[in-house]
Amino acid sequence: MRKLIHVFVLLLVILSPGMALILVPVSGLDPLKNDTDGDGIPDGWEDEHGLNPDDATDASFDYNHNGLTNFQEYEKNNSDPWDMDSDDDGISNYAECFGLFGFFTDPFVSDTDGDGLSDLEEICTYINTGEETQMKEINPDKTDRAGVMVNITNLSRTYPYELDPTNSDVDEDGLNDGDEILCDNRTNPNRVDSDYDGLSDGDEVHEYETDPTKQDTDGDGLLDSEEVFGTYGVVTDPTKADTDGDGISDGEEILGFGFVPIEPSEHALTYEEFINGAYGNESITLKAKVDKIRYNSDLTNYLVFLKPLESDNSTEGKRGVAIVNSSWHYDFYRGEMMHVDSRFGLSLREWDTIVVVGKGGKFMGNTREIEVDSGGKIYLVLSPAEAGERWLPSKEYVKIIADRKVTSETVTSFPMQAPAQTTNSSLTPTPNSTSTSSPSPVNVTNETAETNATAAAEPGDKGKGIFGMLGYVAIVIVIIVAALFLYTKFGKRLQIRKGQKEGEGGKLPVKMSSMQKGTRKEWS
Repeated sequence: MRKLIHVFVLLLVILSPGMALILVPVSGLDPLKNDTDGDGIPDGWEDEHGLNPDDATDASFDYNHNGLTNFQEYEKNNSDPWDMDSDDDGISNYAECFGLFGFFTDPFVSDTDGDGLSDLEEICTYINTGEETQMKEINPDKTDRAGVMVNITNLSRTYPYELDPTNSDVDEDGLNDGDEILCDNRTNPNRVDSDYDGLSDGDEVHEYETDPTKQDTDGDGLLDSEEVFGTYGVVTDPTKADTDGDGISDGEEILGFGFVPIEPSEHALTYEEFINGAYGNESITLKAKVDKIRYNSDLTNYLVFLKPLESDNSTEGKRGVAIVNSSWHYDFYRGEMMHVDSRFGLSLREWDTIVVVGKGGKFMGNTREIEVDSGGKIYLVLSPAEAGERWLPSKEYVKIIADRKVTSETVTSFPMQAPAQTTNSSLTPTPNSTSTSSPSPVNVTNETAETNATAAAEPGDKGKGIFGMLGYVAIVIVIIVAALFLYTKFGKRLQIRKGQKEGEGGKLPVKMSSMQKGTRKEWS
């Protein structure tokens, strides 16, 4: 019996391959058909893309979640049915089709709205890098997830705006988001008016050809909108500092010289704004009157103590002083000795109106400094009548303007980084706005400032410095010589008249009478 069993097993082993061929039907492709399973997809394409050419059901599946069946992938796009990011924009098909990040975008177009920014760049600020579910849908084909997180962080810093991958112009300013971010003059795609000058970014670029990142494109002291709309009654060209070509900028002509920033400053301040500490340690333009002047004996610099344009303006006991780092010298005009600034060619006087361009400095007590260094300027502002009577060694830094009453309503400031404002805005300084600049060439404390103001020399006074002392000595010598001459000539006559009054009965003493008679005889 055992032998029969062994023989039966041996026969099964020998005959089993043949039996398998007989019992199991053979499954294969039909060489006479290019689509064996009849699903509409050629066998070759299915085989190339990992589908079963003998299974018609796989044509209706969407393996990569891009909204297309495998048949549609073949028929419409000839795309990879397994590619989880069909447009290679870094966002999975699933996230794009199902709005995982709040936007339904086209999984086959990397820039759905065509604004020049990829869909990923526009949604990067909405991605929570700490949420694993979201991070799986970003660059799904990459295994280095740490690198993906770093990339998203960097993108968020580059594009820190609230953008919409389905809207090419989020702020509706007339410029698409890509142009605003990628252009040389980068503007804010979330702000209609990036520079707060009163004109939309699109209008500045397309209509007025002004710079949407600058309030004052031509640097004439007027906002672009003020020139375009004629805020002050005159429409001027915002791209030309001097519209009429007369040598005077539009801002100077309209607002009056000194109420516009003068290079290299970017801020024009009223005296009150300056005294209150606005724009510490920055280059500013300041218009004020001369209170006192102190010329240092080493001829290398001098101090100009300032006061407001209007005497009734309240400064609460505060004062300003300009530290002018310019050499000076004496000069003579019509017999008067004048102090002349060697750099600017100006001979200043008390009550002069001047414009100072310098670095807003620190407070010393109640005195705030403005330092006029090598890049600073001083202008003397005169009316035509004043200019006709004034000795002007140099006219380069002399500005002649028509007479006008300066009031607070005519004063205009343009802080470049401030939010939207009117031209007559006032600055509200904070304690931090006080400058902490390095010590000035001439240290001024509250006590010394008061002393300096009291001892300050008027520009027209004589007797300051070596030449002034020599002048005084010469005058004294002339006076002494004249006194001696007068005494010699008229002294004796005065004595005779005195003797006549003292003699009895009005008769001359014998000695004096003889002298007088002898004198008369000699003269005869």
